[in-house]
Amino acid sequence: MIGCMTHPPVHPIALAWRSPYPAAERQIYLNIGSRGIISTAAKAAAERMIEGHWLANMSKAERVPMKQGCREKFARLIRAAGPEEVAILKNVSEGINHVATAIDWRDGDNVVLTPELEHGNNIYAWMALRAKGVELREIDHVGGHIDPARMIAAIDDRTRLVTAASVTFTPGFRTDLAAIGRAARAVDAFFMIDAVQSCGILDLNVDEVMADGVAVSTSKGLLGVMGLGFLYVRTDWLDRLHPAFVARHSIHSTGHESEYEGADFDYAPDATRFEIGNYNWTGIAVSDVALGELLDIGVPIIERHALGLADTLRDGLQGLGLTVATTKDPDRRSHLVTVGEMGAGDTYTTGDERLNQIAAALTEGDVKFTIRRGMLRFGFHLYNDMTDVSQVLEIIRSA
Repeated sequence: MIGCMTHPPVHPIALAWRSPYPAAERQIYLNIGSRGIISTAAKAAAERMIEGHWLANMSKAERVPMKQGCREKFARLIRAAGPEEVAILKNVSEGINHVATAIDWRDGDNVVLTPELEHGNNIYAWMALRAKGVELREIDHVGGHIDPARMIAAIDDRTRLVTAASVTFTPGFRTDLAAIGRAARAVDAFFMIDAVQSCGILDLNVDEVMADGVAVSTSKGLLGVMGLGFLYVRTDWLDRLHPAFVARHSIHSTGHESEYEGADFDYAPDATRFEIGNYNWTGIAVSDVALGELLDIGVPIIERHALGLADTLRDGLQGLGLTVATTKDPDRRSHLVTVGEMGAGDTYTTGDERLNQIAAALTEGDVKFTIRRGMLRFGFHLYNDMTDVSQVLEIIRSA
């Protein structure tokens, strides 16, 4: 395998980024692929929200601006046209299912995806459409990559939706979204991106990649908590999607949210048409702060920092004689580093006894990482630095 030898410099103020995240100072935290950690300021916002329930002393005037702030900040983060293209949901699964059930499917339509490299939640929603006569065109991966050429070749005039992860579940390669997006746009197919493994760490411009929908949760790179997510839907598609679910927040209304305004209604003209029921206000309080922190630094800067650390770890692991997932194209590398043979093992163990011994030593050394599809998986964010890399390599060298 060919390693990427380009090492973007670690940002000089990275230490200042680390200090607001106590979890990163108490352990070697490289588990962003599963869940992120929150800052001290985000924790304080959550505590204030809980206190508001505990003492019943938080008004709408304090709470609602946080929701508006989340929507606006996420729109800025992904370069959406505006907050009207963003719905506040629970997670990626909800966002994907909202889109899957809102399209007017016809017998003979098809969906194009590469299931071997997707998380199950970006597979099952599309599989369920087979009951409506929708064909799933399952594309084989190439060397652990979602291959644009194969995806594009499968698209035709009956393709209604194309979906891809921005960064694959494993082995963690970045997808050439723009190439796939252009092909989907050419036949007026909806291009749906699962961006949960990259959003907040790797830069995403929804116009540049021609995305029609993006689903994320806040619990990974967005440095929030579980139970909150966002769905981006491009304005041109909003009136073409007919939500399968409806509630008070999802309709066009002029009155108080508790009021019934009659049997006739229109869906909200913006992405709030996908918002069902009350909100995860604690998650919103955390994300309002976390998104602000990400925007203050700038995701392009975070990306360079995280990629530099990931490149250094990859080269160090290869130097120890380990099999590391690498790519010839530096544009396809990500902040995730995976070791071993994909599919040789499961979520708990690898198919290589030496890697299992290394995993045990890393766990003993208080390194937070995961095993996915038989591969050791490490991931970097703004709070990581070179000491994390050097300590991991030393533990593995000793093991």
